[in-house]
Amino acid sequence: MFLAGPEGQRVALCYSMNVHPGESLDDVLGALERMAAPLKARLGVRGPFAVGLRLAAQAAKEVEGRGEEVKAVLDRHGLVPVTVNAFPYGDFHGERVKEEVYRPDWTESRRAIYTLRAAVVLAAFAPRRSEASVSTVPLSWKAWRPSVNAVTGRVLEMVSALQGVERKSGVRVRLALEPEPLCVLETAAETVSYWRDHLLPACRAKFGRGAEDLAHAYLGVCLDTCHHAVRWEGSQEAIDLYREAGIPIGKIQLSSALEAASAADLERFREPRYLHQVVSKSGEARADLGEDPPPGPLRCHFHVPVHKEEVAGVKTTRADMATALRHALGTGATGCLEIETYTWDVLPLREGALLDSLEAEFRYVLVEAGAAGFVPAA
Repeated sequence: MFLAGPEGQRVALCYSMNVHPGESLDDVLGALERMAAPLKARLGVRGPFAVGLRLAAQAAKEVEGRGEEVKAVLDRHGLVPVTVNAFPYGDFHGERVKEEVYRPDWTESRRAIYTLRAAVVLAAFAPRRSEASVSTVPLSWKAWRPSVNAVTGRVLEMVSALQGVERKSGVRVRLALEPEPLCVLETAAETVSYWRDHLLPACRAKFGRGAEDLAHAYLGVCLDTCHHAVRWEGSQEAIDLYREAGIPIGKIQLSSALEAASAADLERFREPRYLHQVVSKSGEARADLGEDPPPGPLRCHFHVPVHKEEVAGVKTTRADMATALRHALGTGATGCLEIETYTWDVLPLREGALLDSLEAEFRYVLVEAGAAGFVPAA
């Protein structure tokens, strides 16, 4: 859906479709029909309903020959793509994803080719003369020690490519790097340093005059409130750091992490599919649950429904997310909010069906947005 602010502001509110299994275009279209359209009806939205697509590499390629079919589904239900999650390249609901979610990283051409395909798809279906975003991995997993110069060079190639996308489609698509614990871009401060000390100088060397304008037009960040909470840096403070540094926030992913007194409290959340980084308040970090945990209190990278203050007896970081949401709306920090709770299938004590949870999450966000003066657009 779209939210309207007290001074005429307009912000898209959607959910990330990476919660749905499936790597093919048929899987994506099925999720639009079975989940996004019914959710729109439940929420009573009569106008356009914003959607956050998740396109795996397979689906992004398959769109090339089936564009009219995709458009027909979107138009039939009044669904408007505003962003694409192009973080997971392959099977995001396989038996074991873990650190493989970062492969290919930005050292590989496959990552750039896939991301550009996702951007082209988004531009084909987003409203003309609009701005949209494609979120992506935070360059690489830090332990792999990638060449910063190599990944930066490949990211800057996307600037030229995205200029071409805009010329052809009339839609400006921003590549939004998504910081995450233990990745090359991990914290807001680290991301600001990378932008200032590596990205902008390389951009000036490549493009010369007007280079910074190009960077600001086609690059930015995806701020995930779960990720910043896990690193014990307030998401509101992260918003301010990015804004002070002049880094565009392509979208804010609304999500909550877990907060526990000790590792024993997180034992119920150990599972073999996703990576669940754990960070103590003192800053000690582990790559996953069960890896010689540091002393508590701890925060864990496990996306949980945003309306929940507690899940399976463990506290969530909902308050941090809600504060950031209100602050983002009040300051005009972004034009896109995306609810992201992809861990539904591995979540302990699921209550009701997925559609029930998505509806509850939207209604909670709408209450918080209302506190900032934003209501569903007519």
